Formats: sequence, C-alpha cells, structure tokens
Amino acid sequence: MKNLRLELETPYQVTPLPLSDGSAVHRIAISANAAAARVSLDPNICQLDAFGDAGACTRIAIRTFEAKLSLLEERDGKRLFALEAQGTDEPALRLVLLPARHGHATPARLLVLDKEGAIKAVVALEQQ
Repeated sequence: MKNLRLELETPYQVTPLPLSDGSAVHRIAISANAAAARVSLDPNICQLDAFGDAGACTRIAIRTFEAKLSLLEERDGKRLFALEAQGTDEPALRLVLLPARHGHATPARLLVLDKEGAIKAVVALEQQ
C-alpha cells in the first residue's frame, strides 16, 4: 500500500447522505497517502445549474478527520478498505478501488454504512 495515493470525492449529492454518526452531508472527499487518509465531510447545500454542476453554496464548515486505510478484502481485482477513524464519533465508511482500465484513472466507490455496519449508500468517487 505504500504507493497508494488518492484524491477522490463524491459528486454533489442533492439528497444528503445520512451517516452513522447521525449527521448528513452532500459531499465527501478522501485524500490518501499510503495507509493514512484524510476524510472531509461537506454539509453545504448548493444551487445547481442546468448541467447539474454545483454553483453557489452555503458556507457551513467542512468537517475533517484523520483515518487509517486498512485492506479488508481483495477479490477479482477489487480492493475493499476500511476507513478507520482516529476518533470514535466518526461515521463508518468503506472505500472500494476497482481494477484500473487502460488510459483511465482508477475507478472507486464509497460505501456509507449505518451503525450496524449495513451498506446504506453506494456513491461513485471522482478524481479531484
């Protein structure tokens, strides 16, 4: 995992993603370098243009936390990672890296879990 460097974020979610800690966010960003990750949770509501691109947004503070990336499973070229937060009050998230395609960035998805560990949302991640 030493060569793992990622800058990923979800597209803006019109319907907020409910997190296991009781909060809800419209965007999540993950910056990872080897096994260390920084997760940003953005609760801001944005206006969308005709193409679905976010325009003017509220100015609520974005919450960040440090996490450790731990490989949980590898199968068919897919890798599933836990995002283990340093604090206990952070939401439960999983990162899935899919096999790279020729000439494309590594596709990824974010799994948003509830308090019991069940998957409540699957969101595609984009390169930042």
